[in-house]
This record gives sequence, structure tokens and C-alpha cells, in this order.
Amino acid sequence: MDINQVRFGSYSIGNSGICAKKSEGKAKQEAPIEAKSEGVKKEVSAEEMFNAMNIAGLQNKAQININSRAEINPADYLSEDRIKDIEAMMGKFENGVNQVADVIEAEFPNALSQQDKLALAANIYAAE
Repeated sequence: MDINQVRFGSYSIGNSGICAKKSEGKAKQEAPIEAKSEGVKKEVSAEEMFNAMNIAGLQNKAQININSRAEINPADYLSEDRIKDIEAMMGKFENGVNQVADVIEAEFPNALSQQDKLALAANIYAAE
């Protein structure tokens, strides 16, 4: 791939493929279309390419406003029975994680912080 064919979202660097070669079968059937250009070729530096990549990355970055989070009411989306089932499953999960965390603490006393111990216990319990 030629650097002149690189495109980043709505940004392009150099020739964006306007003068792409047509296949020989189509070239014989259709009259060739010439792209009109002034013959000016722009050399693309690596810095310009990285700047374009950086701009594209910034555009695709998710914008999350923590202050505008609204409370979610599960009753708007789920039935009461389903909400009770989920609460029961989460209770069972929390109990299982706490049991695994107790085993980790018994085997490796004071080796991990409470947060790390619970994270490890959740991974172990979820894998079972």
C-alpha cells in the first residue's frame, strides 16, 4: 500500500485513490477516465501522518460526563420477577466471592489488599 492511499475517517493524506488502476477487462470495455490534476504531488511527512492519526483517535474517543449520569430504574426495563431473580443471583455471587476471599486470606494472610483479594476471588469464582 502506498502512503498516498492512506485515509483516516474524513481525513486523507495525499492521493486518496482517485487515480486507482482499473482491471484490464473493464479498461477494454469502457473508455478510460482521466483524473484532472494540476500535476502537483504533495510529499507526505511522517509527522503529518501521525498528526492525522492522532486527530482521528481523538474524534473516536468516547466522551463520558460523569456528572450527568442519571439513576437507572430497573423496573422500567424488567419485570418484578426478573428483578428478584437477578438480586438472588447477585446475592449468591457475592456470597461465593466472599467464601473464596476467606480461603485466600486463610492461605495467604495479609498478602493482598481487600480490593485485590476480592478481585482475585471474583475471577476465581466466575471461572468455576
